[in-house]
Amino acid sequence: MPKRIRALTFDLWNTIYTADAGTMDAARPRRMAAMQRLLAAAGIRPTADEMQQAYRSGFEAYMTAWTGGRHFGAREQVMHFLDRFAVEPVDVDEDAIAETAREIEDASVLADLRLLPGLAETIPVLAERDYRLGIISDTSLTPGRILRKYLERDGLLDYFSVLTFSDETGYPKPDRRMFEGTLAGLGATPAEAGHVGDTPRTDIAGAKAVGMLAIRCAGAADHAEPPEADHVIYDHREILEILETTEMVE
Repeated sequence: MPKRIRALTFDLWNTIYTADAGTMDAARPRRMAAMQRLLAAAGIRPTADEMQQAYRSGFEAYMTAWTGGRHFGAREQVMHFLDRFAVEPVDVDEDAIAETAREIEDASVLADLRLLPGLAETIPVLAERDYRLGIISDTSLTPGRILRKYLERDGLLDYFSVLTFSDETGYPKPDRRMFEGTLAGLGATPAEAGHVGDTPRTDIAGAKAVGMLAIRCAGAADHAEPPEADHVIYDHREILEILETTEMVE
C-alpha cells in the first residue's frame, strides 16, 4: 500500500528562515547606496528622508504587486525609484539599471537569516525516509540565486531536488503553476504531496487549490486567517508526527 504523502514542499520566508523586522537591517544601507548612485548619475540627489520615503513606498508597491499576483523584484524596485523621482528610464543607461538591480540583490548576503525551530533536525530525517523535498518561495529583493547560498551555508541545499522561486518563474504564489511545476519536478501528484508554509493567502490557499495537504507553519508568524490549514505546526519536528498519522491509506 503506498504512502499517503511522498513529497513535501516548503515555503522559505518564515517557514525555513525567519523574516522578522530586523532581518534586512544590514542589507538596507547597501541597497540605498546603490539607488543613490544611480539617481546621482541622473542628476538627482534626494535627501535621506526622501530616500527613506521612497524605500517605504517601494515596499507598498511590492505588496500591491504581490497581492495582485505579480512578481516585484530588484529591477522593479529600481524602476519604482526612478518613477518616484521623475527620472525617465530611457534617460538612464540600461547597463546601470541592471547593475543597480544586481547590487540590490547582492546586498541580500548581509541578511540575518536564521532557521526556524526543528528545521535542521527534520529535513535530513525526511530525506532519509525517501520523501521528495522541494521549495516553493516568493521572492522580492532577495532572489533565488542568493537564497540558494543560504541553504548551502546551512547544509540544506542538497536535500531539495526542486527549488521554485517567483523571480525565476515570473509569478508568485498562490498561482497554481508554482505548485504544479514543482510537483512535476518531484514526480508526485498533488494527492501524494504536502506543502508547509506560513501565509494562508499564498501557501495554504495555493496548496489546497491543487489538492495538496496544507500545513501552516506558525513558528515565526502565526497568521490564523482563512483559509484554514489541514494542520498547524510551531516546530518542524511536528511534521514527522503528522506524516506518521497519514502514512498508510487505501
